[in-house]
Amino acid sequence: MKTEELESKIRRTKSLDMKLIADNAPPSFTEYLHNLLTETGTKHSDLIRALNVDRNYGYQLLNGTRTPTRVQILRIALYIKLDLKRTQRLLNLAGREALYVRRPEDAKTVHCIEHHTDYKTACEFIWGE
Repeated sequence: MKTEELESKIRRTKSLDMKLIADNAPPSFTEYLHNLLTETGTKHSDLIRALNVDRNYGYQLLNGTRTPTRVQILRIALYIKLDLKRTQRLLNLAGREALYVRRPEDAKTVHCIEHHTDYKTACEFIWGE
């Protein structure tokens, strides 16, 4: 069930059914990321190269053995061209801070996401690489 549907059911009900919540737990970061990669047709090997990390470490990030840093998550979002809502969700599922536009780096990231800036240009603009 989509989050919006679950929220709607919770708003309409007089008695909260906790089984409904338990049956609709959020996906793990890894599950959500794999769904996004499948949806966007992104190959794991291409993403790992774009992240500029060791191959083994990259696969550990993708299989859930290691949790990516916040910057790595933002790079993933930029590489697969996620919108702001999905980027925020990816950060949340990984237990990382949401983007906050009062922080310069975050403002730059939001700008690049909203303006569909290509990956290399975005990385140079945000992190000076």
